[in-house]
Order: sequence, then structure tokens, then C-alpha cells
Amino acid sequence: MTFVDAPEGGCAIVHSDSEEGIQRLNQEAAKAMAYGARAGLVVPPERAIRWLTANPAKSLGLLDRVGTLEPGKVADVVVWSGTPFSVYAFADLVLIDGAVRYDRAHPEVAPQSDFLIGQPAAAGVSP
Repeated sequence: MTFVDAPEGGCAIVHSDSEEGIQRLNQEAAKAMAYGARAGLVVPPERAIRWLTANPAKSLGLLDRVGTLEPGKVADVVVWSGTPFSVYAFADLVLIDGAVRYDRAHPEVAPQSDFLIGQPAAAGVSP
């Protein structure tokens, strides 16, 4: 990942074909950052976040409409309790289509989560 991102104009993208992996793309990016750092390629978080946002939009030809937080663009936003590249960070606030869909400070009004869809425990399967 970091090797693809290193050259000028690189367009690294973190993706997953797994229903479990797609829920943790931020952690996959963190792993790529850590492995890159071990190889001498330090990627700052403000650059790595593009692997999950702007770069996928760019590769699909949609960067003019999505992928960054700018006036006139469509965006769903997650506000994290810390760096989104930490396994210890929580999603504090989630806005989808401009509406608050999750607020950790007010869990009583949160919609039912689908986070465990595809997880063995959710399907009643023992690990």
C-alpha cells in the first residue's frame, strides 16, 4: 500500500471483498502504515486517510462529487474519538445524507446496528 502511495501521483486504495474486512478499512490502512514504516516509508495519517476517501473516488472518476469534505460534494461523515487508525477509537458521531444516524453520547436514539452482520457470533455459529 505505502509503496503504491509513495510516488508522485500514486493512488493507493484500501478495499476488502469481505463483509468483515469492509467494516474495518481504517484498521487495514493502519496496518499498511505500520508495515510501510517498518520499510522506511512513513505515511502521515492525513495522507493515509485518502486511501479510504479521495483515492477510491478518484479511481472511479467521482472525485468531483465525493471523496473529500468540500462545499457542493456529497459525503457521509464519521467523527472519531481519536485517530481513526487506532483500534481504541470509537465512532462518536455518524452523519449520513446530512442526518445524524448515530451519536455515541445518545445511544437510546441510535438505530439498530448491522455491524455484526456476517460475523459468526451473529449467525449463532461458535467461533
